[in-house]
Amino acid sequence: MVIRSILHCIALVMLLHLFLPGTVVADSPCMDKRIIGQECWVHIEELDLEFLARVDTGATSTSIHATDFMIVEGTNDFRENIGKTINFLTISTDGEHKRLEAEIAKVQTVRSAKGREKRYMVWLTLTANGMSKKILANLRDRSQMKYKVLMGRDWLAQDFLVDVDIVEEIVAEEGEEE
Repeated sequence: MVIRSILHCIALVMLLHLFLPGTVVADSPCMDKRIIGQECWVHIEELDLEFLARVDTGATSTSIHATDFMIVEGTNDFRENIGKTINFLTISTDGEHKRLEAEIAKVQTVRSAKGREKRYMVWLTLTANGMSKKILANLRDRSQMKYKVLMGRDWLAQDFLVDVDIVEEIVAEEGEEE
């Protein structure tokens, strides 16, 4: 009877060890993943700009701030513009404005608090936490938002775990007040 109780306790301790938060099992798929916080610095290669991005596991795709769209020989039909060249303006975290020309690769319908909206998607190479990925990013006017880039699951998938306790800080330039 005593031995049986001891064996049950040992089994219980082993099970708890496997499922306690923060415990990583040796053959876990989490072992090869990098940890990223709720914010991260991201470099967009095609723009050669740095952004403080919001990491959002609830967003399917990555979104970048874009305004002043010009589509070469564009029409009012979003789908007819796929494959055409789009020119747009963006602004980095430090306030630098740049224009980019890219091919419209896809049109995405996004559900938000404001309802449904269609967005153009272009291929961009994003680098953060030592990882570069070329992904389809949607273009959206994020001028009223703190973060000009929103990192979605498309960029996070396969490589990252999100730890919401990690917060990046914008470091003020020498002589600037925080």
